[in-house]
Amino acid sequence: MDPYEIDYDPADVITVGVEGAPGQRTFFLEASRGFEHCTLLAEKVQLQELGTQILTMLDPPEAPVRSAPEPVHGATGTPGWPVGSIQLSLDEDANSCTLLLEERSSSLLPDEEDLANVEQLRTARLVVSIAQIRRLGERCLLVVAGGRPICPLCHLPIDPGGHVCPASNGHHRA
Repeated sequence: MDPYEIDYDPADVITVGVEGAPGQRTFFLEASRGFEHCTLLAEKVQLQELGTQILTMLDPPEAPVRSAPEPVHGATGTPGWPVGSIQLSLDEDANSCTLLLEERSSSLLPDEEDLANVEQLRTARLVVSIAQIRRLGERCLLVVAGGRPICPLCHLPIDPGGHVCPASNGHHRA
């Protein structure tokens, strides 16, 4: 029996998508192999860290960096389970990268029953080329950057209607 619920070795496509208006967006990772397709929910911070780690791991670039393709808007499939942990491994000899994704546990503080059920968390293994993982890293950062602007004083997101900056004790409206 395959230990992975989703096992695309290799994945034909891997991408990042977003749905909703800035401040209320839903993020997801999508992959496909042939006619198989998966859409997994992700957090903004996960995508930001994943993109940063991918591009750091692959630095310096093997080719001139060009702009990443436009991110997918709207999930092409029904979103599946939320991603918890993400592991990334590079095999330069095989010119591939493996992304292991594990489902996020529903409890914040696991008790004995949760620890006994940890083996029931769903997992996905996506094997892609180094070029595909580079594009994924670029796309992750592009999608994250498409959100709300950041206040230069308090470093919090500014809502479309502005915000009262805590760093100015409420005396400055950004």
